[in-house]
Amino acid sequence: MKKALLPLLLLWLPSLLGARGIDHADLFVTTAGDHGQNDPSATVPYGMVRVGPDTDPRSHSGYNYEKNTLLGFSVNRYAGVGCNGTGGNLRIRPLTAGETAVLIDKTTEHAVPGYYEATLTNGIRVTLTATRNMAIERFYFGPNREIELEVDPRSSLAKLTGAGWEALSSTALSGWYQARNVCDRGLYKQYFHLKAGQPFELVRGEKPLLRFSKEETPYVEIRIALSPLSEAAALLESAVQEDVTFEQAQRTAYDTWAAKLGKIEVEGDESDLKMFYSSLYRVFLSPSDVTSSRGLYLDSGGRVRQAEGFAYYSGWSLWDTYRTKFPLLSLLEGELYGQFCRSLAELYRSGKDAWATPHESTPTCRTEHAGIILLDALRKGIGGFDLNTCYEQMKKEAETLPMASPDNFLESAYDLWALAGIAGELGHEEDRRKYARMSEETWEEIWKEKFMRIDDSTFDIMHGDGLYEGTLWQYRWAVPFATETLAEIAGGRKALAKELEYFFSHDLYNHGNQPDIHAAYLFNRFGRPDLTQKWVTRILAGEMTQRYGTHKQFQTPYRGKIYRPEPRGFIPEMDDDDATMSSWYVFSSMGLFPLVVGEPYYEITAPLFRKITLRLDNGRTFVIENRRTPGSAKPIERLTLNGNRIEEWRIGHADILRGGVLVIE
Repeated sequence: MKKALLPLLLLWLPSLLGARGIDHADLFVTTAGDHGQNDPSATVPYGMVRVGPDTDPRSHSGYNYEKNTLLGFSVNRYAGVGCNGTGGNLRIRPLTAGETAVLIDKTTEHAVPGYYEATLTNGIRVTLTATRNMAIERFYFGPNREIELEVDPRSSLAKLTGAGWEALSSTALSGWYQARNVCDRGLYKQYFHLKAGQPFELVRGEKPLLRFSKEETPYVEIRIALSPLSEAAALLESAVQEDVTFEQAQRTAYDTWAAKLGKIEVEGDESDLKMFYSSLYRVFLSPSDVTSSRGLYLDSGGRVRQAEGFAYYSGWSLWDTYRTKFPLLSLLEGELYGQFCRSLAELYRSGKDAWATPHESTPTCRTEHAGIILLDALRKGIGGFDLNTCYEQMKKEAETLPMASPDNFLESAYDLWALAGIAGELGHEEDRRKYARMSEETWEEIWKEKFMRIDDSTFDIMHGDGLYEGTLWQYRWAVPFATETLAEIAGGRKALAKELEYFFSHDLYNHGNQPDIHAAYLFNRFGRPDLTQKWVTRILAGEMTQRYGTHKQFQTPYRGKIYRPEPRGFIPEMDDDDATMSSWYVFSSMGLFPLVVGEPYYEITAPLFRKITLRLDNGRTFVIENRRTPGSAKPIERLTLNGNRIEEWRIGHADILRGGVLVIE
């Protein structure tokens, strides 16, 4: 992780000196091994292109910080997700004559938002940047030196189902590739137009070799434009960006990232700042804007449509991100969030699948729980989308919700609860009562049967009773939308708080996966906010014992910090899951958390920082002033909002948008 500013970046010195959050974002945090599954690729916020290195062995994102064997530089990926990931297409590997293996000199590796560079052991220096739908790659080999670029149209992190290419001229290739998404579900197809900055000799083969003769210029530049529509559309995207130089693209990417990371300013220790902004950076990577320059997009039924008054986004991982990432974006992204929601509504209209359809525009993962996100947006007053256009499709989806295992019942009940809320917001009172009743019946019966009576012989078994990546203990808390009813049937809030404290104090909690990551905030609802503060602070910055991986218990439990600002930034087997876990850190370190997604409130707890300033899209600012010692074990004594005391341990979304000061003492 080379820290010295590069000569090219010195041109930006005034901008860099004025930057805040972006200076603390380290793109190599959580990129080593199975400790986050992230990558340092060059991209822009919500970009379709994420151009970066793929190593051998690779991670789910294609890149492993601890490995230096280079497979090549591919143009896309979907970081932090499981199985084998997805993306990794159209790799380019720079070679010198007769070379077969290429290594990255790890001491030269450097990345800032929108830019990556490294020098290879064959002496070739590589720099990468990107626009929304174009990768720009430079390969510096020095004057009067030959270079070969091996292009692999068939590279893929998930299963490739087809690819093709043709030479258009001595400087251009055109083609396509089609591959599976995460866990080999569904398909995406992208077309590409590759243009070289100087003529090449083409050596044909399964992997075309572009051979460049000795020239005075010190580098070869390759520009790759992508489109999900057609090869002609990819050529058009290349043409409309013909005058965008590498330096302009790099500067635009950097400035765009600076603006995104500047939405939140925090004051604290350098180590915490690094973890915070490295996490916040991950939040803005997806979904991807896949709209063409002419306003066209490919819907999930395979039809080309015109986007009227919005940009169409694709690339979802909602099973995880609905819990933390999208509520955070709803707070930070203002009007843009309405376009995300409209894209989800269009997804319902054109043929939504719980995972991925055969007609995706870009690598994607899963779309379960979209209704929870949409209800959350409705109740937060976010505009720009109309659920009347897809309400019938949402009702049909409710008929196919999974009910095969206890966790299915709990999660499907949440979906039904959300659909009831949407029905109410749209004025369908009969449907509201119907789905509310279905939700309650769905979770209550299974909770009483499987989760109410704690049995030490069965509660601590990973995948017990067919659960997905969890135990009965961990899924026991998976109905945050129904805490009042839960307390009624389980002996009251005091009893539940006692059982929840047992859960945490006996190391039954698993922060490495998602089903129970909200559990510490339930203490707020059970009358023990002091315990929310205790356990959230410990998860954020203290020592924790973690006994569980994704599928089974560790042979030796992990003991230490869960979040660390380094390549092994997460505990073993803790995937970031498309910034779900990064978003948990961002929210929690600010002292806020969306316990019930679908209700326009955030739980309040002890922040990790002395002061947090949110710069909202409406021009207002919201400040959280922490007058306690960060990390203190002493419970919060007093909360005030704009001078008025708060009695509840939560704050409304609308209260934040109005601006003001929340004081925590």
